[in-house]
Amino acid sequence: MTAHPAWLAAPSPTTTLAALDICGFGTRRDPQTHLYLRRAMYALIDQACRITGVPWGSCYHEDRGDGALFIAPPSVAADRLLDPFAHHLTAVLRRHNRLAGPATRLRLRLAVHIGQVHPDAHGVAGPALVHLFRLLEAPAFKEFADAAAGALAMIVSDRLYTDATDTGGLVDPAAYRPLDVVSKETRTRAWAWTPPTPAAVGHAGRV
Repeated sequence: MTAHPAWLAAPSPTTTLAALDICGFGTRRDPQTHLYLRRAMYALIDQACRITGVPWGSCYHEDRGDGALFIAPPSVAADRLLDPFAHHLTAVLRRHNRLAGPATRLRLRLAVHIGQVHPDAHGVAGPALVHLFRLLEAPAFKEFADAAAGALAMIVSDRLYTDATDTGGLVDPAAYRPLDVVSKETRTRAWAWTPPTPAAVGHAGRV
């Protein structure tokens, strides 16, 4: 857990929350492989944040063993965590996997939500954080990620998806598919995304 950044001291700031999980982490039992995968995951998050212009040093972040939580400062527009951040994370993840061996290739699940967080002596809390992890751990999302051709799958809360697609910005609504989430007490609509494969991108660009 990092120290609370100064912006988190503001009364209940509304900000963007992201959680990542390494797919299949528990099936790889070698501790050295676990350590390598964790280092690689953090390096990829840092690279994608820097390319996107998200100040990683100003984010609040917590280690989650086989994943990570990070919360962007309120100055970062929420839709930037969808596009371009997810696209940049895809690019650095593909590069990592091209150079990695079978045991050290990464597949990641990413959940993104927006809401208020409340700091205390142990970290942060609040309904938005609970909702974020319900999305990340939802069986329907895990099935979606397992079936995805690429190495990244993202789930976005309905609130954030609606906000991001109503503004007419970079987020393409057609790239997302609705997902009915049932996870513990949570029953909600969310939106799932995977990056287009390079072949699909090339085909789409042909005239």
